[in-house]
Amino acid sequence: MKIDFSRINLEEFFGCVNATNTKQLKSNVFKTFRTYLQEKSFAKWSDGQLSYVGDCEDGKDFVDNYGIFYEMKGSLGLFNKNGSCKRVVLINKRPGKGKDKEEGEEVKELKKEDLQKTFEHMLLVDTKSMSIGYTDWDTVYSRVECVGAGATFKLEKGDYQILASNVIPTKKQIDASQLLNMIEEIL
Repeated sequence: MKIDFSRINLEEFFGCVNATNTKQLKSNVFKTFRTYLQEKSFAKWSDGQLSYVGDCEDGKDFVDNYGIFYEMKGSLGLFNKNGSCKRVVLINKRPGKGKDKEEGEEVKELKKEDLQKTFEHMLLVDTKSMSIGYTDWDTVYSRVECVGAGATFKLEKGDYQILASNVIPTKKQIDASQLLNMIEEIL
């Protein structure tokens, strides 16, 4: 990995994670917005090392100054005590729910060999312990299981490296409730 984690302000990033770690923002309506906020925060506090591309690219959330792509996956309690991770959704095309954007066909059952490499490194965020780790595409791909139109993976001990654990988040000036109240003002 070409980014220098000592330059990333993880306290500020996890401040955003903590402020958006609410039942409201985890609802079906807002979970994509919550992810957007957290990923934008990570790019913001990367000290110029990463640019956010997740709002316009599929399968990648950041690009570094060398053109290397990164994906971020987060979950409450992602890292298990035995060193493995919870099962994580890599892709979900939801069969029968419309057309595949690129092919114009019904979304069909996904096969592992259909997966395309879209990132070099994956950042793993545990939103309960406020910890972050990383792995690479090859490791994720080796652990992928496809079911229906989706793909998940479960990393085992040794498949990833922890970069920081139990980060104390910075308290933000605004929390999720205030943010949602501001949204109500536009109605």
